[in-house]
Amino acid sequence: MPSPVIQWRWFSVALCALLALSGCASKPVADDQADQALNSEVESADGELPDVDLGPELLYQVLLGELAAQRGDLETASKSLLSAAKQSRDYRLAAHATRIALRAKDYSRAKAAARIWAELKTTDTAPLEVIAMALVKEGQIDEARVVAVDLLERKGNAPGSVYRRLAELLSRQPNREGALDLMSALVEQNLDDAEIYYAQAYLADRLQEPDLVTESIDRALELKPEWEEAALAKASHLAGINGQQKSVAVFCEKFLKNYPDSSRLRLYYARFLVDQEELGPALEQFATLIEHDPENADALNAAGLLAIQLEHYEDAEQYLKRHLQLRPGNDQVRLYLGQLAVERKGFAEALEYYRAIQSESFYFEAQLSITGVISESEGSEAALGHLETLHPVNQDEYVRWVLAQEQVLRKAKRLSDAKAALDSAVERYPDDTELIYARGLIAAQLNMLEIHERDMRKLLVKDPKNAHALNALGYTLADTTDRYEEAQTLIEQALSIRPEDPFILDSMGWVKYRMGKNSDAIAYLERALTRRDDAEIAAHLGEVLWVNGEQARAREVWKRALEQNPENDVLLNTLKKFDQ
Repeated sequence: MPSPVIQWRWFSVALCALLALSGCASKPVADDQADQALNSEVESADGELPDVDLGPELLYQVLLGELAAQRGDLETASKSLLSAAKQSRDYRLAAHATRIALRAKDYSRAKAAARIWAELKTTDTAPLEVIAMALVKEGQIDEARVVAVDLLERKGNAPGSVYRRLAELLSRQPNREGALDLMSALVEQNLDDAEIYYAQAYLADRLQEPDLVTESIDRALELKPEWEEAALAKASHLAGINGQQKSVAVFCEKFLKNYPDSSRLRLYYARFLVDQEELGPALEQFATLIEHDPENADALNAAGLLAIQLEHYEDAEQYLKRHLQLRPGNDQVRLYLGQLAVERKGFAEALEYYRAIQSESFYFEAQLSITGVISESEGSEAALGHLETLHPVNQDEYVRWVLAQEQVLRKAKRLSDAKAALDSAVERYPDDTELIYARGLIAAQLNMLEIHERDMRKLLVKDPKNAHALNALGYTLADTTDRYEEAQTLIEQALSIRPEDPFILDSMGWVKYRMGKNSDAIAYLERALTRRDDAEIAAHLGEVLWVNGEQARAREVWKRALEQNPENDVLLNTLKKFDQ
């Protein structure tokens, strides 16, 4: 059967946005970012300008440098301040000269000023980082290695940040072999330090040396098996290798079994599972994450969305209500909770959620949702009256407003009025695909085959792979004409695009039934009903079973569907057709 026009429309977008999988655990740092970070460290080390005896020449150079810096002439400023640093031999002025040279991207002068600074203040590490950076940029890898060793000695027991900074700098140099050699030399001098292997893995990843990444990160985890950051890097590396998705799951499961409090890896793994469309296991990971961190609002939100997708509505409500307690300003979650309340016919509660939404981003959507609730609880006239109070301000809002109107009218069995509303909207926006699709469905219900086919084929001209249009046209041809071969071809095309779509599976079952292939029809319809417990699919399956001589099974299918959907027209008409 044709797919509905609106079906958790806003939810699908939100789920994709929230659970989008990040491609890697550690993001590369851009050149400017690294230089800015180093600049910041130099500035904090410098402090105020030095209080030294200023002779005429020194005073001239300092003033010239400061005035040039204020005018934006950084070349003159760095030249003058370097001269002043050489004359004064004051480490504070040398640090100031280093900072200005870095701003000018004059790494030669920055290196010269930093050497003075390092010589005068032997406890500072920032000047050595500047020197190392400048040497690497100049391609002087051997000299950079000597400075790096000195830098590590000054850093003492906390060399990790130095390793990573060097890895960042080396990764951006054209001399790939030299960069790898320098890092290997540092590894040889620190064979029992997990941090240096982590830095080597980072460098290897940036230089696209996957085997070295694997070797380095594995060694880091051997030395420090509980290190979550290294575990994240390994999982990310595996995820980036074709065919290694199963290895990601094996590694994450093993690590989390040994270190269950590793919340960052668990979050990564949960998102990875979502990306692999393993929604059930992903929800389990989010649930475990919440057990360890009950106030993790993001995890609660994600778990709620996944539970909705899996139709675990009670769990979804619990997660999202807890999220809203922590993030009371999240109106999008109020939309979710309102829809969940509607699912269980809690209309008063749904209205409370919708009416509490005031943020501009979700206000119009909330008002349309209120329309649906009023339609269910008070009737079509009240719902249409509410719609008249709304004033769409752009095409998107107008289209959603018209579709809401069409839904109310269709539910009230005012199909001609629904089509008239859509006709007017299509005249206003003749290329809007949602409006054309909706009108095509209404036309089919009104037995206006010519209009239905024209609208669906117009959509297919725009997008030959529009699975919904292919399916709708195929189903209508199978249901109302004897053009069965043509219908089957259209539905096959739709199924090739969306092979597990329950509505398309239902259509394929129906065309098989119309062609007299009852066994094939039953197989497709059972698959469809397994994927979506829908009254119309149940009606179709029951009919085919009945005609196939399986009346007892047909009654079971119909009875269950009738208990859940006692007012569904297709189901009621089918029962009437067979005097049930």
